Amino acid sequence: MVNSKIAISTAAMIAIAAAWSGPASATDLSSNVVAEVAVETSAANVIQSMADQAMNELTDQSLADDVRRKKFVSLMDRYFAMDVVSRFVLGRYWRSISEAEIEEFSVLLQNYLALNYANQFKEFNGEQFVVGDETQKNKDTFVDSQFVRPDGPPVNIVWRMRVFDDSYKIIDVSIEGLSMGIT
Repeated sequence: MVNSKIAISTAAMIAIAAAWSGPASATDLSSNVVAEVAVETSAANVIQSMADQAMNELTDQSLADDVRRKKFVSLMDRYFAMDVVSRFVLGRYWRSISEAEIEEFSVLLQNYLALNYANQFKEFNGEQFVVGDETQKNKDTFVDSQFVRPDGPPVNIVWRMRVFDDSYKIIDVSIEGLSMGIT
């Protein structure tokens, strides 16, 4: 049960799964897209780097809770397009608020997620994150991965990424086929 909870919380941290509650159409987000930009690294490498950094920085048993939360937020800042994630969460309501309010919501969302998920990384024990293939579809790249648990079946995760300012950022994640951006 604990390993199942760890797998889900890991995916939630990495995917910001718990907070994505409202759908947004691709056309809602098209203004944020930078098409066909020369990117220095592959989407799969970005996911692997994020997972390595999360495991190295967040599983340290000696970290104080507030330090772990700050590191968690820092990872979200680096690897997620939080403005897009916030728009997913807000759904159709994002159009009725200002950019400043969206930015404020994004910060609050990060803090909420950090408070709810960062400390669960203390429970890690033998789990592995394996990155697989990547597939291009229109403006997005999808990266397959698995969260492998020592005493349970692996959790399949697909990362939806898009290029922003010459680098890949996560905009959605599907865990066992369930898109967090749509649910």
